[in-house]
Order: sequence, then structure tokens, then C-alpha cells
Amino acid sequence: MKKEDITISILIPVYNVEEYVEDCIESILAQIDTRASILIMNDAATDNSAMILERYKSHPKIEVFNAPHNRGLSATRNALFDIAQTEYVWFIDSDDLLYENAYSSVMHQLEKLNSDILCADYVSLRGKKEVRKKAFIGKANKNYTNKRNSFLDNIIKNNSNHVWSKVFRRKIIQDIRFKEGLNFEDILFITDVSLIDFKYSYLEKPVIKYREREGSIIKNLNEKYVDDYLTAFTYRLDNYKIVDRQDGYSYLIYKVYKRYIGLLEKIDRNNKKELLKYTYDKYDKYFSDLYSDVIVDMPLHKKIILSIKKLKIKNILKITGI
Repeated sequence: MKKEDITISILIPVYNVEEYVEDCIESILAQIDTRASILIMNDAATDNSAMILERYKSHPKIEVFNAPHNRGLSATRNALFDIAQTEYVWFIDSDDLLYENAYSSVMHQLEKLNSDILCADYVSLRGKKEVRKKAFIGKANKNYTNKRNSFLDNIIKNNSNHVWSKVFRRKIIQDIRFKEGLNFEDILFITDVSLIDFKYSYLEKPVIKYREREGSIIKNLNEKYVDDYLTAFTYRLDNYKIVDRQDGYSYLIYKVYKRYIGLLEKIDRNNKKELLKYTYDKYDKYFSDLYSDVIVDMPLHKKIILSIKKLKIKNILKITGI
């Protein structure tokens, strides 16, 4: 692929991020060239985000759109995707930053390898502290083929479900949409992507500074959080292409069961007894059956880990009287 042939749309949904959105946009504008455009949609923000976006409406590299009403992250991403006409798309959240020199690194690798999906590392911002996060297991700067769940297995091992650390060829995901009305939409989206055929590569450089901030969805524990979170992982289990018991399916069950236990522990740490009871009553049979299924094939050290976690939950439930 020739350098001038590569075009990319950076898609940014915006909702109540007045403290961050300008920094996000400026971090991108500082790097992009004529091959890139920025598509932004204001999802009926109620703070000063709209006023900030107004200043960019005349910028030659930016198009700003307004949603008719607040529709949520998934619907806004879908709407932006439908507008994009470029070869590649990159979903970036409006409270994050484009890492220094990320754009040139991404475009160079796409030019070199012509990958359908590019996966890259990122940096987690925890206040002023930056923590480098590896988001792929394998060699960089080469193409892989998505066979026998290879892409999803890599995602599962790294817990790298986020879409913003990946760049997608638009035509390969043209029939895939973010599921609207649900949180943890990236987990669902990546699962759907993993079911199609494509070639992917790894860029061993951080491309995003991901801002971990108070008040984000992962901080809000309620019944919807529980249902959406566990639905995302049960959806992945239901849609995993099982080849045999020696593939990654058993490991996926192992990871999903640990997610369930971790959620119960998180609810307990936050002293939400009613939510703990709700979660246990609604989901424990399903996950106990998963435990019984996976424990047979697990290596000894993983059996010990799961057994300890299961025992810990029993003690938590006993103490709380559930």
C-alpha cells in the first residue's frame, strides 16, 4: 500500500467531558497529516463540551456533529462509523490522549503491513502517574491470521478488550455494530469482530494515554453494572468458536469465572450487601456450573487458584448471611 493511499478517520464521541475534550483533540491535531480526519459527535452533552466543540467547527481537519438527543456511547460510535468513508477507523474516547508520535507509528505500520486490524500498547494515566500497559502477546511488526480464535485468545490473555488501542479497516467491520444500551460495549464488540476472518498485527508502542478517572462507569456498582458486565462475558462464552477441549475455551472459562469472583469481591469491598445477594442469587448457578466444567481440565496451579477463590466467596457469603 502506498503511503498516500492510506486514509483514516478518528472517531470521537463526546458527552460531558469539558475538562478533557480539548486536550484530547489537540493531542491528535498535533500529530495528524492530510490523510487523517477527525469526526466528533456531541451526544447532547449537558456541560460546556458543546461550547468547546463549537470552536473546532471551522477547522479543516475536523467535522463536528450533534446527536438529536443523548443516545449513549455505543449509538454515538455507530453513528460516527456510518459517516466515516476512509480506509481505516480509530475509535478514541474524548477523555483520553493520543500518545506522542503514535499517529506516525500507526500509519507507518499500516503502510508496511496492510493489516486489517492493528493492535498496540497504551499508557494508563492514574493521576500524574503513567503506567505502560502491554496489550499483545507475540512478535511485533508482522501479520497474523485470525484462525482458531487466535485474535480473541490474545485479547483474553491480555485483558485488552478496549477498542481505542486498535485501528480497524472499515470494510471488515462494516456489518458489526456496538450494542446499544449496554455497558462494557468494547467486550461485546471485540467478541463479534473475532468471529470474522482478517489479518492483524502488533505495534509494540503505546498509542493512547488512557485516563483512569473517578466517576467513570467502572466505579458505579449497581444491578445494571452487574448485568451488563456479566452479560458481556457470558456472550463471549456463547460465541467462542469451540474447536476442541484443548483450545482456548477452557482458559476462557477460567478467566470468566475469575471475573465473576472478582466482581463479588468488589461488591463486598464496597459494602453493598443487597447487590451481593442480587448477584449471587441471579448468577451463581451459572458460574458454579462453569466452575465444575472447567476444573476437570485445569492445570494444578489453576485448580488451586480457583478453589481458593471459591472458598473465599463462601466465607464472604457466610459472613454477610447470604
